[in-house]
Amino acid sequence: MNVRTLALFCVVSILWGVPYLLIAEALDAGLGPLTVVAGRVLVGTLVLVAVVRTRALDVLRQAPGKTALLALVEVVVPFTFIAVAERSVTSGTAGVLISLEPFFVLIWSVLLGSGVHHSWARIIPGSVLGFSGVLLLMGTPGGGIGAWLLIAAAGCYALGAVLIDRWFADLPSLSVSAAMLIVATPLTMLVALPIEGSPRWTTGGVTAVVFLGAACTAGGFAAFFALIKNAGAHGASLITYAAPVVALAAGFAIRGEALSMPSVIGTVLILLGAWFCLRQRPARPRTSVSGPAMPASQRTALRARRPVEPS
Repeated sequence: MNVRTLALFCVVSILWGVPYLLIAEALDAGLGPLTVVAGRVLVGTLVLVAVVRTRALDVLRQAPGKTALLALVEVVVPFTFIAVAERSVTSGTAGVLISLEPFFVLIWSVLLGSGVHHSWARIIPGSVLGFSGVLLLMGTPGGGIGAWLLIAAAGCYALGAVLIDRWFADLPSLSVSAAMLIVATPLTMLVALPIEGSPRWTTGGVTAVVFLGAACTAGGFAAFFALIKNAGAHGASLITYAAPVVALAAGFAIRGEALSMPSVIGTVLILLGAWFCLRQRPARPRTSVSGPAMPASQRTALRARRPVEPS
């Protein structure tokens, strides 16, 4: 791993690990969860549109309905679930539960027929490990409905990843991301304003939301795509293990969130399950000069997020 690749890996790990901390800080500053979502989406949209410009409109013209559905399952619903959940779940636990996404990616890929072959051999043992960790986390303070919302958000991120692979594989990733956020912006505002009204912005709230949108949402996408080009698919997939560790460390160091033994063991089980689902198959002898194509399941697991999403 060269210096540039290592730097990108560290940047993406941070940008995908700290959103949960920033969401918690924004909520503590007095902002409602829906306002946090609308604010980060708006800022992320402005930054990405400034980068891709009219190319995002090209995506909207080609597939308006598919882009709208993608905006719902990849942005509006999971972002909202995460922000609401963090009123009762610690930021570190939120980051760990979102790392369940690889399990759901494989499940959605099989259910929707996205070209995955023999995936159940990885899904079953990996899911047993991962969801054993979830059961442990459910028993920690703040489990319950908040934890279930985070699991649902991970499922939404995974479905969005599968849809991107099926519908937008041949389009520029940043343009698709910008188009998705353009659609999500008015939707999140139309929900936030009637329910939470005009927010009372503070310095802490503004800082958290701006950093969420500009760095974690827009910057996270750009850095991740650059990492794929430098490290390849397998190298980029290691982010699945690094981001939850960053989330836990940030919550512990900055917010003083407790690290109980059940939460540590649960985190280890979830990451082991994710490793089992994402691990590469043994290499097969090449039958042509060009070699085999990347498996569809691995392509799908590396698109979108979270934030996956990101988050």
